[in-house]
Amino acid sequence: MKIVGVVAGYTLILLTMAFGGALLAFWNVERTTWLTDRMNLAHRSYSAHLRLSAHSYQLFKQFGDAVVIGDQDSGAGEREMIARVLEDISEIRSIIAAEIRLAGEGEREELVVTDEIARKINALIIEFDDLIRIGESLDPVTRWLRFSDLLDERIDQEFRSLMEDAIREESDEANEARRALAEGARRIRIIAMAFAVAAIALTLAVTVYYRRRVALPLKRLMHGVEHMRGGDFNRPIAVSGRDEVGHISHLINQLAADVGTHRQALERQNARLESAVAERTQELERLLEEARQAERNRRRLLAEVSHELKTPLTIIHGESDVALRGRDTLEPEYREALSRTREAAAHTSALIDDLLFIARQEGGQPALQLEPVDLVAFLKDALSLSLRLVSLNTELSEATIHGDRLRLRQSVLALLQNARVHGGNHLAVSLQATLSGFRIAVEDDGPGLADADKELVFERFFRGSNAAGNYVEGSGLGLPIVRAIARSHGGEAGLHDRHGGGLVVYMDLPRGDSVEVGS
Repeated sequence: MKIVGVVAGYTLILLTMAFGGALLAFWNVERTTWLTDRMNLAHRSYSAHLRLSAHSYQLFKQFGDAVVIGDQDSGAGEREMIARVLEDISEIRSIIAAEIRLAGEGEREELVVTDEIARKINALIIEFDDLIRIGESLDPVTRWLRFSDLLDERIDQEFRSLMEDAIREESDEANEARRALAEGARRIRIIAMAFAVAAIALTLAVTVYYRRRVALPLKRLMHGVEHMRGGDFNRPIAVSGRDEVGHISHLINQLAADVGTHRQALERQNARLESAVAERTQELERLLEEARQAERNRRRLLAEVSHELKTPLTIIHGESDVALRGRDTLEPEYREALSRTREAAAHTSALIDDLLFIARQEGGQPALQLEPVDLVAFLKDALSLSLRLVSLNTELSEATIHGDRLRLRQSVLALLQNARVHGGNHLAVSLQATLSGFRIAVEDDGPGLADADKELVFERFFRGSNAAGNYVEGSGLGLPIVRAIARSHGGEAGLHDRHGGGLVVYMDLPRGDSVEVGS
């Protein structure tokens, strides 16, 4: 088998594995996001049902007090609790509507249950109102008997059963979503392990093949050539095979056999052969050095990703230990632990999403949802999301491009976050027209950057000398993702010193339909 064919086959397999891994990672991220949204909606619905139950019983208690001891506040307390109950029912319906959009029409049964609960509450309110209105005309015994009947049959039996069934169903749905999310995480780990094992096995196989079919034959070939160079033509080179090295060895041995009659011709041919072997060896060494450099880059990227994922995974592990440390753990502690775990998971998901986008952009396959975007209105809307009040400086009334609105918002917010964390007190955003499009610039009056750091800040996970080194402040992907988004739109991102101190970071975007990227 030809060495070139083996190398081509290995490259094809490696590309297939990389593409398959990217597709699986994207699918797992989308699936995990869907399951997370499903679990969050289930938890919200469960909490809303608990609040509705609590407010309903508090309302019934106030009605009961009005029946037993009289209405002391002219129904003000009852009206307040009725408003809360109506708010709870409205919130539950909105959550169910979101669940229907996310999971399909199978969630519509919950609306029927909610409507039944609302009708039951309205009926009980009417009965309480009637009992309070005619209560003064009844004797105490009759009034008490009617009140007891209302409590025992209509509330304790009918309403309580209906409410408990609804709460139990929401709890089961939340638990089911949590189990599905855990199963998805387990599947991701299995797939990642399978890819790692396959990559290791393939690397070992290629290494063994290289040593047996390239390195050792080349060594024997060079050893035999050295002997012939010294005048020993009676020792043939012991290299077999139908690959390039075996073919070269066969030619050398054939030339050596004819040395007695064609010595001068053999010497000239031998000189040309040695030159060809030297060139081929140099080419192989160059390819080997490129492979080593690629391996160093891969290890560096793995180390950087592992470093960035270590902190959120440590938080998830720690908060999980807190949530599982004992059966006496209170609900607020569970909620706080789950909230921190979710934040860490969201950070990890965002980090992976940014890395995938940068990788696709570098590979020439960015995924964009293109639409007409007016940068003036878009920037005003994006600046409203900033933690600090920032105004837009522009003389343009309209600046339309064809771009991905979500990715553009992500890049603008990344520029603002970078200026807020590493800049000074002054922060300004401007929009200007250029020869080919528009420039969005964010400037600050901070300490700026050293000249050696100005290009490195667009490298993944690079931290300048003034960057904070903790998990909260960032992952080192802010400016790299800005450049990736700009280039995927056919533009560019860069920076330069600000007059009077500080830094200006800008993003250039082309006009109109100049971007031709498939979504």
